[in-house]
Amino acid sequence: MLSPALTRGKPMSVFHRRLIYCAAVVAVLAVIVGLHRLTQPDQTTAAIPEMATVSNPSASMTNSRLETNNQFHTNALSQTLKLGVLPASLQGAEPSVAFTTDEQGNLVPEPDLLILFDFYLSALGEEPLDLLLSRIRQTLGDQLEGHALAQAQDLLQRYVDYRMALGDIEGSATPATSDGMASVSTLRERFQQVTALRQELFSQAESDAFFQLDNVQDEYMLDRLAIEQDPYLNDQQRQQAIASLDQTLPEEIRAVRQRVTRDAELYAITDSMQRAGAGADEIYRVRAESLGHTAAANLEALDQQRQEWDQRLSDYARERNAIRSESGLSRSDREAAVNALIEEGFTELEGKRVRALDAEL
Repeated sequence: MLSPALTRGKPMSVFHRRLIYCAAVVAVLAVIVGLHRLTQPDQTTAAIPEMATVSNPSASMTNSRLETNNQFHTNALSQTLKLGVLPASLQGAEPSVAFTTDEQGNLVPEPDLLILFDFYLSALGEEPLDLLLSRIRQTLGDQLEGHALAQAQDLLQRYVDYRMALGDIEGSATPATSDGMASVSTLRERFQQVTALRQELFSQAESDAFFQLDNVQDEYMLDRLAIEQDPYLNDQQRQQAIASLDQTLPEEIRAVRQRVTRDAELYAITDSMQRAGAGADEIYRVRAESLGHTAAANLEALDQQRQEWDQRLSDYARERNAIRSESGLSRSDREAAVNALIEEGFTELEGKRVRALDAEL
């Protein structure tokens, strides 16, 4: 069975995804604990990737996981010419990535590599892993050749090893306390486990390129959680400590945090207005004052799309319930009629969403 760590949603760019993560509230630490680590990046490390190897893979991964990943990559090599069309969730969303080599023909580790890997791996469930790996290998081969291509393919296999091993770490996490939060010491322990895993699987240059920003974010979130859980601080001292901690963040992260906070506050305001029956013009005005007219217009269009979608779901639920209450139909006939209703009223991708939401409608 594949690790949950391999089945994450489609990512934003690595840079913006990790910046926005830093703006998340402290409570999300219990969810993202498996992504933490302590390694401080060595700025003097050369940018040439080393072919990192796992000195003791059993320390972080079971033999079955290693064998499974090796088999997936073996299968991927034999399926390169059998790819077909992209999975529905990936169509039209292909990332624009570029890979770099140095004067000696070595692959330079850069975030674009992980953007590519995560993009295709996000479709796991729509396609088997070996087929997704074939797609990644084909994209790598379109830009790289020779030694650099071999390095990229080796990095891909180690990255899948990493994602699988994260599943082992996350699966062994200590349960949260009664208030739903994990202790700082527990989170730091997980942090250290992921650090050790990365040291096993990646060179220093690769870790710097792929996880340097993560390190800043994780340290910040752990330090903030320690402040939040400190029983010797009063509210004023706690606020002052958090404000001081915020100033230690790089400017680009602070700017994103401020923007995310502003957007969250605006969403809360407009959501409250909508619940109170405010009109579209009034909501547009509030958004325009904060975000400008272009963003306000885009959000207004999004509101309309959501309203139309909600109405379509409501219409579907009403007709589905009518079918299910029809006593003259057998169970198989009712199921067939509901499937036909979905196929007639929704696109293939929309139909998947409807089926996923069906129990809640």
